[in-house]
Amino acid sequence: MRLPRFARHAVLGSIAPLLFACTSDDPTQTAQHASDNALAPESHVHPILKAHSAEFERKVYQVTEGVWSAVGFGLANSILIEGDDGVIIVDVMESRENAEAVMAEFRKITDKPVKALIYTHNHADHVFGGLGFVPEGNVDVYAHSTTNYYIDRIINQIRPVITNRSGRMFGNLLEKGDDGLVNAGIGMAVNQGHGGGAPTLIRPNKTFDDELDIEIAGVKIKLVHAPGETNDQIFVWLPEKKVLMPGDNIYKAFPNLYTIRGTLYRDVLGWAHSLDKMRDMQPEHLVPSHTRPVSGQTVITNLLTDYRDAIQYVHDQTIRGMNHGMTPDELVETVKLPKHLAEHPYLQELYGTVEWSVRNIFNGYLGWFNGDSATLSRASQKERGEAMVRLAGGEEKLLENVQQALADDRNRWAAELSNYLLFIDPEHERARQLKAQALRKLGKASISPNGRNFYLTQALELEGKTHMPKQEITAENLELIKSFPVKNFLSAMSVALDPAKSDTTDKRLSFTFPDVNETWTLHVRRGVAVLNEGLDSEAELNITVNKDNWIELVTGARSFPGTVASGDLEIDGGMLKLPELIGFLTMFDPAA
Repeated sequence: MRLPRFARHAVLGSIAPLLFACTSDDPTQTAQHASDNALAPESHVHPILKAHSAEFERKVYQVTEGVWSAVGFGLANSILIEGDDGVIIVDVMESRENAEAVMAEFRKITDKPVKALIYTHNHADHVFGGLGFVPEGNVDVYAHSTTNYYIDRIINQIRPVITNRSGRMFGNLLEKGDDGLVNAGIGMAVNQGHGGGAPTLIRPNKTFDDELDIEIAGVKIKLVHAPGETNDQIFVWLPEKKVLMPGDNIYKAFPNLYTIRGTLYRDVLGWAHSLDKMRDMQPEHLVPSHTRPVSGQTVITNLLTDYRDAIQYVHDQTIRGMNHGMTPDELVETVKLPKHLAEHPYLQELYGTVEWSVRNIFNGYLGWFNGDSATLSRASQKERGEAMVRLAGGEEKLLENVQQALADDRNRWAAELSNYLLFIDPEHERARQLKAQALRKLGKASISPNGRNFYLTQALELEGKTHMPKQEITAENLELIKSFPVKNFLSAMSVALDPAKSDTTDKRLSFTFPDVNETWTLHVRRGVAVLNEGLDSEAELNITVNKDNWIELVTGARSFPGTVASGDLEIDGGMLKLPELIGFLTMFDPAA
């Protein structure tokens, strides 16, 4: 008998995917991320998206004396800075294998030892390859003071849904090629989803809040906090070489001001201001953590200016429309980049899109309510579906309308119409087929790989053609999981509580983790699970277990009775209390 799998799905998923057309000659049309136009063959790929793959040719670029950037070895780049008696690595890829491949190339340049690592931010494709560069793990790691916190959030309460959405966005279940995954916009693919690799982590141990001036191996380095794509984002400035490393605050694609996998709100105006800080440095070389490096002071100044102006333009025009009372649906029809920005090669919607950004800005300032009281409390999906079928003249008539919309390449409307039947019957076979056709056509027309991958993956899901690979936790993965705070695992339990199984329960379980000197109490109180720090003297159940052993139980690496029998988990009251403990844990939903 094993521990109920209330958190196994979350833990397994956290290691896999994150550990991460138009034919018009009008450039303002080709820059749109999706279109109802899908007039090309089924194998169609938006030409701008297909051409973008060349950006990720697997190659090490020398930027200037002592600085190299490895592009195309994973989703992100790694940057080598050579000093007098050692090297510094900026961003360390997403897995040990990716990092080892990069390090093999760097070793063709120099055999000097690694003196330090620098993480520009917390994303998995920048921090989980550390042991590939420093196998012994003993090295100084520089990052913002909040980066450890954001790394720890990989194990959190919404991990299952983020894992699912990330897998769709990055095309982890799609075959590579014109019918599936073309590229990921900021790299060829998330290798955690395509090719695997072991995530590893060397924790930051040299952190700062605002700015930090250091000298490593004779190289003067300035680190500056510059929130943008993440709150902990920093940029790296080499004043003597005039080299700027902006992290993920600029790359050759429209910025991901909102990511459809879901994330904390990204401060759009703050992102533009961070780019202003970079412009002030007057860099001669720009080495982003995605896409190729750029050289030339005038070129870079203009690039940073246009990029930040595009961000502010979308922000300001969205706010302007909001102040005129416009809803998100109205705003996305009116807020478009001006021609000089829409045509810019760094602002093609090859990652983020203007439409998604507009919706996120509205939500960030005003929340979900669009201002129309008719949407304050909408009819249920089932009621809306039934009403739409009646208005259409019956189910067959509605299906005919869907087919006509598909024939006319009004694919967004076809997908929406199909939904009304699925509101009534989620397993309606014909509606699922037609919606899949609409999503596939929308995906094939999309310039944004994020949108394309999401459309195509959900089309396969509707057709029952996706098969989640069996995810096994290796010994190396398990060690990584054990590095996360035990509180994260316990907090995830609160949102997994099944109210139907706990609506009459009032019971407390106290945990003692002697190896990390932590105590916690989980109080299930009629459908709510409250986690409190410390022991509760009135707890009906008390267990003592080392953190690592508990995580092995959570991940299924250990059986529950076996752990109790071995003495690695002690229950006050002994084995007689085991059924009561198991009963307590079965109130938690494994899938949540």
